Amino acid sequence: EKIVPGSAFDGTALRPGFECLSINGHRLRSARRAAEVVRESGSSLTLVASNAPRPPGTMYTMISLMNYSGSMSVGSDYAMGMYFKVKHGLVQLVKVDPDSPVVSTSMKAGDYILAINGSVTGSISKVVEVLSESNDDMVPILYFNMRQLRVSLVDKVIGDLWKKEWSDGYDECVVLQPGNGSSNPLTLRFKEEGMCELLDPLRAFRDNFSENDNTPVVPPDHPLNSVVETLNHGIICVLSAIKEGVMLQSKSSDVRSNGSSTGSKSDGGSGSLIGELAKLSEMYKEGLLSKDDFEAIKSKLLKA
Repeated sequence: EKIVPGSAFDGTALRPGFECLSINGHRLRSARRAAEVVRESGSSLTLVASNAPRPPGTMYTMISLMNYSGSMSVGSDYAMGMYFKVKHGLVQLVKVDPDSPVVSTSMKAGDYILAINGSVTGSISKVVEVLSESNDDMVPILYFNMRQLRVSLVDKVIGDLWKKEWSDGYDECVVLQPGNGSSNPLTLRFKEEGMCELLDPLRAFRDNFSENDNTPVVPPDHPLNSVVETLNHGIICVLSAIKEGVMLQSKSSDVRSNGSSTGSKSDGGSGSLIGELAKLSEMYKEGLLSKDDFEAIKSKLLKA
């Protein structure tokens, strides 16, 4: 927020507005924790920070390689106990060994890796390369969490008009209109590919449907169907923006590869284009941009 003249970070590359990820290997989850780490540190401070805004649904985590004693072997789709595949044009973490350094972090199987240690990871080979060549004790990873995106979108679209209860896997959300005795609970179910559908689990029993007509799908004239349409459009826009940003930043990094540095301690390096697309998606989600304006501005950004 502010750097006081004469402080430990005065004169460094750190600037107000940067997101501080760790100090001396300690993951920072609050301003109070950051202050405690600085006070308890000696004369030397090593700070990992990012200067790029995070797209909606994305998070930073830190993996510690200092005490990692597992296998250092790598393959075409795995490294350090992590296994990957490509989905939605992004690199997805699909399996984690018990001794992998990612086990103790907030990142889980199913999340998408966007950048590691300042390098945008547009392919599995890039993820494996950056992980296997990292010499740092603490390595920052920017990843996309579909669960968090679902929660944030549902909260913004529905607000407090409906009571919401999420399943443990955050793939279903039961919604109920409070204060309405005749209202039945409905379910927002998110499919594996990310899209949402609206279901009425009790419809078959309530309406005494026949065995061949017991679909739980809500009729098309239900008012919540417009909510589902908005949710799906938001998911598509965010996924598309992140995917295109990663692809273009990866291509740009390939062009500059002979003269680039991927391990800067003061720069998260996830790319200015990704940041611009993230801000654009956030404005669209909040209703500040129409669909046509969103698509037009995004098109100009991608052609720039």
